[in-house]
Amino acid sequence: MASYRKRDGSWEYRISYKTPDGKYKQKSKRGFRTKKEAELAAAEAERLLNSTTIFDENISLYDYFDKWAKIYKKPHVSIGTWKNYDQTLKLIEREFGQTKIRAITPSIYQQFLNNLGKRYYQGTIHKVHHRIRRAVKQAVVEKLIDTNFTDLAKINAERQHKPIEDKFLEENEYLSLLTTLKQNCPQTDYVQLYLLSVTGMRIGESLGLTWNDIDFKNGLININKTWNVYTNAEFAPTKNKQSMRTIPLDNTTAKILLQFKTEEWTVNPYNRLFIRVNHPWLNRLIKKLTKTNIHVHSLRHTYASYLISRQIDLLTISNLLGHKDLTVTLQTYAHQLEQQKEKDFKEIKKLFG
Repeated sequence: MASYRKRDGSWEYRISYKTPDGKYKQKSKRGFRTKKEAELAAAEAERLLNSTTIFDENISLYDYFDKWAKIYKKPHVSIGTWKNYDQTLKLIEREFGQTKIRAITPSIYQQFLNNLGKRYYQGTIHKVHHRIRRAVKQAVVEKLIDTNFTDLAKINAERQHKPIEDKFLEENEYLSLLTTLKQNCPQTDYVQLYLLSVTGMRIGESLGLTWNDIDFKNGLININKTWNVYTNAEFAPTKNKQSMRTIPLDNTTAKILLQFKTEEWTVNPYNRLFIRVNHPWLNRLIKKLTKTNIHVHSLRHTYASYLISRQIDLLTISNLLGHKDLTVTLQTYAHQLEQQKEKDFKEIKKLFG
């Protein structure tokens, strides 16, 4: 039975259900414009939960992953994250077709990862493996298979990591970019890029900002929703609950936003700061301005890297970025942290030198 409530201007549904191993759990999803939309989505979620076809012992890995993802993941992840599950499903289809899940052995699965290793980066394969591993773990719980054939799999990609220069700007490049952006404010695209550069927010979060989210008096920005860039017609939930956060608004950025609101901002029904959804254009603009191969999301990484270089507490950085936990921050910025460790070692040697 589903329950419904209205939060922050949008509707949410919540469903209680019992898992195959006898545990009681709840599923919820928010971001619906009307109660009717929430009811329709809840009905589909309940239909999937009540489906018995997922327990068919002759089911293929492709069909199982598809049903598992729709039941256990789709109600809880953003549209952007869900597209990653869709992509994983396509990789499964290309490699396994309709091969039964019971017929897949550890060596067959390992060969699948080896094949991916010829075409994708290590990090990409790791994420694909993680998704499949979670699904297969559930298949063991449901007694479709006896053991998890992904358990001892190893990932060894020919291309270990994306070039670091494609992810970050050097400090001098970053500061130069900020100067250039400020000189071109209050033009809308430049204001948006500047805001992304000095806050580390995701582009979808910037598109979801309304003027009510900007607290000029206390110097704060409240991130509590995103904009659905796929429909371009509605707000959407943040990536995770940790992504709902408050971040600092400095005086310079506040002045830029106030000037933008007065001189350039376009009035719109939702009172959003930025209404144009054109990610490719912003990517082209940022490449042109920096004369590098970075993209808009690189501004988020550069912001975090800059804070690390200024020895801002890592937990604070993690909270500012809206990471799910500190582990994500440690993994994402391992390269910068290694550089900082070298500096710290030198300082420690001086202390006792």
